[in-house]
Amino acid sequence: MSMDTLIPLVLLALFGCFLVFWIVGVVRAVVQLRLQRRVLKYTDVMRATELSGRVRQLKVRRYEEQAVRMVQEELAMPKELARSWVKSM
Repeated sequence: MSMDTLIPLVLLALFGCFLVFWIVGVVRAVVQLRLQRRVLKYTDVMRATELSGRVRQLKVRRYEEQAVRMVQEELAMPKELARSWVKSM
């Protein structure tokens, strides 16, 4: 394989990788916005973002029930809806 054919293939592969990472980033952003939109009925954007971060931290530590109670108490959200939202995070 000569350099004349190798360089375009490498550039095409790099462009393909960039495109895949960009698409994954866009999908993650859309999913995040969708999850936060469910909470925006109960609070503002900044508080929803901060609450999402705290819920994720509790879930990582395996304190899902505490996360449900926190969401329920802070947002006055019904228990089943709070549980559903926490599980979807």
